Amino acid sequence: MSNVLAIEIVDLVKRYSSGSRSLTSATELRKFISTLKGPRDHSVVALDDVNLTIPKGEVFGLLGPNGAGKTTLIKILSTLVLPDSGCAMVHGIDVVRHPRRVVKILQSVLAEGVGFERRLSGRQNLEFYATLYGVPPTLAGQRIESLLDFCGLMNQADMMFQRYSTGMARRLLVCRALLSDASVLLFDEPTAGLDPISAAGFRELMKDVLAKERGKTILLTTHNLWEAQQICDRIAVMSRGKILMTGAPDEIRRVVADRVTVSLLLTNCRDGSGEGVVQKIQQVDGVVGWELLDDDHNQTIKLQIEGTKDINYNNLFQGLSALGLRISALEASQPSLEEAFIKLTAEVK
Repeated sequence: MSNVLAIEIVDLVKRYSSGSRSLTSATELRKFISTLKGPRDHSVVALDDVNLTIPKGEVFGLLGPNGAGKTTLIKILSTLVLPDSGCAMVHGIDVVRHPRRVVKILQSVLAEGVGFERRLSGRQNLEFYATLYGVPPTLAGQRIESLLDFCGLMNQADMMFQRYSTGMARRLLVCRALLSDASVLLFDEPTAGLDPISAAGFRELMKDVLAKERGKTILLTTHNLWEAQQICDRIAVMSRGKILMTGAPDEIRRVVADRVTVSLLLTNCRDGSGEGVVQKIQQVDGVVGWELLDDDHNQTIKLQIEGTKDINYNNLFQGLSALGLRISALEASQPSLEEAFIKLTAEVK
């Protein structure tokens, strides 16, 4: 095992029984009994041979539709759920064999089940968890004050938790996660339910403060593809319990995207320049389509080209230059991470 890995997951498998709901009638009971006479494999695979490595200090995102297995993976790392096979390690420590050691270096911030007492203040809730985590009393008070200030909750520290907004409650979760000075933080849908300003502040807290300034390793799940592209160093796209692709957001876009769009504004045009442009771009490797709009009054041409990701830009620019045209504006764009995500997940349906 590499000593620089914060998280290492090897061949992880988790199944849930699809018949675990309660039976509320004699008819349902008879149907359930009848299924016992047939095939016994009624399980749903939540994680299917998942392999993943996350270096220390990285912000790593898990992307996937509902039911992809993201939350199950978070809960296994948090020692809340046991895998069926494979192993998961935090700083080289097996989460199944040594859960108590793991929870000292890893804390999760789950959107569900906040776990705070509504009739206690934010400060009192943190004091309770400091005792639960075994933080010495002499250190707990100083750490709580520092965390309340760090997360911008000092003015609300003595307010009852039941009066906290969603954003304040999420920040108190971060305070709780940092009480034990954990080096690995897990966030499940960290900005879900937050207003845009609170969400932006929370993203800044994770990326710039927790990861960059404090050197924490962050693993987060999200449905917000723009968010993942903004704050994650790398991401893994999951679907139906499998990891389909792992890499930096731009890497995933480049691998999946096979088209680019190039928009140009050409000046110094003359009569017939449009026909010459069409002839030139037809000779450029990688061009698959174009749209051209002449503006004789302003002597300009607006040109939009659709091409493959291997379009030969040198030939394109040399051809336009040979016509005596000048490129006064240029913009090139590739399909977004969202388009790449949709294409990847659609392939496993």
